[in-house]
Amino acid sequence: MRNDVVVHRVVKNTKQSGQYIELHSHTFFHYIYSLGGHTRTIVGDEAYQTGQGTLLLIPPGVPHEIISLDISSCLDLKFSCSGPLTEEISRLPRYIPLVDSEINSLIHNIFEEAVGQERDYEEVINISLYRVLIQLLRKQEEKKSWQMPITYPVSIPDDENICHILQIIEGAMGKPIQVADLAAQCGYSASYFRQFFRERVGISPNLYINQRKISKAKELMLYSDLNVTQISEYLGYQSIHYFSRLFKKMTGTSPKEYIQRVKENRPINVVRNENTPAGEFEIPLQDVPPDKVRGT
Repeated sequence: MRNDVVVHRVVKNTKQSGQYIELHSHTFFHYIYSLGGHTRTIVGDEAYQTGQGTLLLIPPGVPHEIISLDISSCLDLKFSCSGPLTEEISRLPRYIPLVDSEINSLIHNIFEEAVGQERDYEEVINISLYRVLIQLLRKQEEKKSWQMPITYPVSIPDDENICHILQIIEGAMGKPIQVADLAAQCGYSASYFRQFFRERVGISPNLYINQRKISKAKELMLYSDLNVTQISEYLGYQSIHYFSRLFKKMTGTSPKEYIQRVKENRPINVVRNENTPAGEFEIPLQDVPPDKVRGT
């Protein structure tokens, strides 16, 4: 792979309020993506408060420590690279307050591939992280805001009607969404709307809606404490059995199995190399010392 981006470890972990990871450094890059809750993370001489959707970069050799301010959960992506990309990544902002939906989706994909470990999952993970890095580098070069707009899971032409419809779908995740109602928003018949939507988006409106809802369900399973019944109701499904069948059809696993997979604290070695720790975690969690409590 170009620039030899290698993800060697993916870690999902939850910290209780007052838990602490002591000051340390390592020889690889480390991205911390917050799934929820808040931490006070000190990187070098700077302190950052993380919250859901924040992305924090820790370059090689930089000392850092983490204090959980409440029940916090994150994904850690630990990786190495070579060539000019190493210097470019080191110049990226340490802290991004909110990533866009494309980067969010790529990070989720990295975790799912690490958990599932299907054929060539290591390469898929490396490619996904490389795409994250390229998106961040492009954003930096274009000097655009780090708080990025919503993107969609398909490439669409510049069509105001379709953009409007996709925005309606995004805003109606908690309700049953009827194709006839979407058609009426455009002033089209339902049959013409289906044809119009497929021509511009590439898939049928029903399939698009289900893809978005299942994607949202997977996010809720990772981020929230909702159970399968609550998630089904949250997304506007009137039957949990229909939701469960649809979820399994589209993901290959049942909602219950998926929740069990993503809820565990999981350190996953993607590749074993000199960065692989002997134990489960590089640095064990501790209760925060009194002086650290005063420092918050």
